Amino acid sequence: MPHFRFNLPQITLLTKDQKLAYNPKLPMLVTGGPGSGKTVVTIYRFLRAVRNEKKIILFTFNRTLIYSIKGTLRDRAEELFGNLDQKQIDDIVDNQLSTFFIWHKNNVCPFNDTADEDIVAGNFASLAANGNYFEELFIDEGQDLPPAVYSNIFTLADSVSVGADRAQNYRRYYEDDEVEDIILENLKKQKHTQDQYLGENFRNTMEIFELARKFVPNNRRVQDMDVSEFRRGNKPDIRSGLDQLAQLDIIMQVISQNRNANIGILLHFRNEFPVLRAHLEKNGYSCAQDAPEASSYSYYYNDMNGDDELVVKKKLCSPFITTFESCKGLEFDIVIMPFFENSEPAMRKLNREGRAYATQNHYYVAVTRAKNEIFILCNEPPPSLPNVTEEEEEEELPF
Repeated sequence: MPHFRFNLPQITLLTKDQKLAYNPKLPMLVTGGPGSGKTVVTIYRFLRAVRNEKKIILFTFNRTLIYSIKGTLRDRAEELFGNLDQKQIDDIVDNQLSTFFIWHKNNVCPFNDTADEDIVAGNFASLAANGNYFEELFIDEGQDLPPAVYSNIFTLADSVSVGADRAQNYRRYYEDDEVEDIILENLKKQKHTQDQYLGENFRNTMEIFELARKFVPNNRRVQDMDVSEFRRGNKPDIRSGLDQLAQLDIIMQVISQNRNANIGILLHFRNEFPVLRAHLEKNGYSCAQDAPEASSYSYYYNDMNGDDELVVKKKLCSPFITTFESCKGLEFDIVIMPFFENSEPAMRKLNREGRAYATQNHYYVAVTRAKNEIFILCNEPPPSLPNVTEEEEEEELPF
């Protein structure tokens, strides 16, 4: 199976709006929906700063996105880093890309996302005084950091670039319709900051996006998006009445029939991982570092086994199993959402941070990870699952 990498188009293929977000060499807030190119713009702004030999750092929220970006930068190092030698490239990839929370913990203390602005300001001042001050700082998935970060972020950098999307607001630091306004307001209070909206979707087919937006019927930006120019594709494959074994068998069939595709399998709870992993390994797959590429898979969830996470850092393979929480920022040819009968308890139960394991926003984001195919498998259809018409059911392609 292929190695999973972040899909970074050639810089010459940036659209007009993406260029308007990329070109200005000043603080910038880039907004837009899934597949609009926010992360692409952030990476190219980061690489421009690398070429200009600036002291920089790039943050995302999810470790999985950082791992996939690092893989892409290493794979395309000659193209993306120009004349830099391998030691310089390794230093950049290893030390100038991180998740915000890990970086903050390693350099001052664990970040308290409920701390008031004075505490955040004090921590940031301590970071800057200890050598953690940057000429440029980049934040992807910016909606996942609280307002106090943006009220003080210029304590850490001369220039700041942020990418954010109100519809991917998992952590609920903001009301959905206020995310981008609050971030921009807090940035502008410190330095002049431009903003640029990316209104297109370059990832999903019309059919996939139509399903995705059924999960967030009250999000006006999503509902008002013009899909007439989306490419056409297959209808989502939604199947119910399947016990666990039947769902596992369908997953194996999808994998075996799409051996050159990047496949993402999204789960609600960590206790679902052993079930799926055991089935994969019974069928000859392995997540070991020395496993043959043709029979490799990877998995990730927060606080997973440390040795296995080290493997993921070095070798991120498809099929890739992760959680709805950790899939943000990723892109797959095919997304499979099995055991979806667990949606009801996932939307009801709270994790240790006091947030639901899943929300309608999680499912919107999950479906929009898929470029070409989406499979949703369940026993009893939960209330969160949009209705499927009889016509759609008849057109499903059985294995």
